[in-house]
Amino acid sequence: MNDDGAVRVGLIVASAFLSLLFVLLSLRRFRRRAILRAMPTTPIAGAFVGDVEVKGRAVTNDLKIGFLSEQPCVQFEWSIEEHWRRSRTVTHTDSKGRTTTHVVVDHGSDTVASGGDRSVLEVQDESGRVLVLWEGAKVEAQPLFNQTVDESDALYYGKGPPGSVSGSTGQRTFEESGIVVDAPLFVVGYAREREDIVDVEIAGGGRKGTATEGAVARLFLISTRNESAVTSGHGLAGWVYAVLGFCSLGLLLVLDSGVTESRSNRPFPVAFVIGVGGFFAIFGLVWSIMMFNELVDLRNRVIRAAANIDVQLKRRADLIRSLLASVVGLRDHEQRVHQSVAFLRGQAALESRESAQGQVMSAGATIAAIVEGYPKLKSSDAFLALQRSLTESEQRIALARDEFNGTAAGYNTRIAEFPGRFIARIASMYPAIFFQADSFARCTPAVHFPHADR
Repeated sequence: MNDDGAVRVGLIVASAFLSLLFVLLSLRRFRRRAILRAMPTTPIAGAFVGDVEVKGRAVTNDLKIGFLSEQPCVQFEWSIEEHWRRSRTVTHTDSKGRTTTHVVVDHGSDTVASGGDRSVLEVQDESGRVLVLWEGAKVEAQPLFNQTVDESDALYYGKGPPGSVSGSTGQRTFEESGIVVDAPLFVVGYAREREDIVDVEIAGGGRKGTATEGAVARLFLISTRNESAVTSGHGLAGWVYAVLGFCSLGLLLVLDSGVTESRSNRPFPVAFVIGVGGFFAIFGLVWSIMMFNELVDLRNRVIRAAANIDVQLKRRADLIRSLLASVVGLRDHEQRVHQSVAFLRGQAALESRESAQGQVMSAGATIAAIVEGYPKLKSSDAFLALQRSLTESEQRIALARDEFNGTAAGYNTRIAEFPGRFIARIASMYPAIFFQADSFARCTPAVHFPHADR
């Protein structure tokens, strides 16, 4: 094989590799779009352990002020670019040994300063708020400041460093992006139990030392864009990569068809045909595997959502039983105190002060003992706490039902749409049945307060 042939083979291999790379990038984007389309948006109060998607406002207890924009932020990053123009001499020697020299002027910019800051991020909606960790997340912030100024502007040295770079044009560009307080956020990640309180937090995976240690979020994103924009962005990028991958096969046609030869001597483009066939074969195979795994994951999410309903029903039964016992005990103690006080008042009205004095002292000691044992117990507050717990329990169950129905709807849609329905048929996947509350789940648990001992 001559040198031209070796170069040609090398270029064919390179174009085939480039096409395969674009195929994989395209499928990766389509997979992310599928994840977002299939995952239902969960109210924050209904965020259970596992992959979750929430929407809300950015809130924090530790405001940060943007360095350039001076806006109250949860997170911000800024940079200052100084523009320059530099000349260099280029010497060229041709094949005859003749030397020519000319001056080339380059333009560019250097980062002369940068920085940023962030605080603890929480996302809040109508149902509650949840902690979102920064580590491992892809953050899509919004632009907060962008301005190009010259040395006469106060911003040039007011926010920028003194001095200048070599060949400076006397212009600087100031840029800042971040997440302002109360900005709408779209968050996708893994909900796990917190260490400090009984609640969940959204992170990039499970927590070490727990049952969720090996879990990894399929997508961990904190974005100021809405769900529709994020989803359509992944879809558009997927198609762009697919087109680029197919177009890169055109190099195979150019290299394999012998465009420099006459039409009569031009060989059949075998490599191009094989490349096109391989392109669609790889794309179809990887897509089918990706679709199957996605449907299996959706089916498991439906099963998990159904289990969450049972968890919340059991939580309601156990919690209400314990709270009810505490409230009844508190009520009985308080009732005994009132009975003792009422008895003393009746005795004091019927008998003389001297004869009742002994009973007052005796009952007073009893009252003091009860109060010392339970100094802060108030049945009215306990009944209010029980009422709040009942309401919260019912809300948790309702959210678990909504999560199940939303997950089931996403699963049913995916196995009914073209072309996912063919994969579902081959894998014997059937639509999930939406949650129908039976008589037990419909009825709020009866709360009966037994009579206190008299």
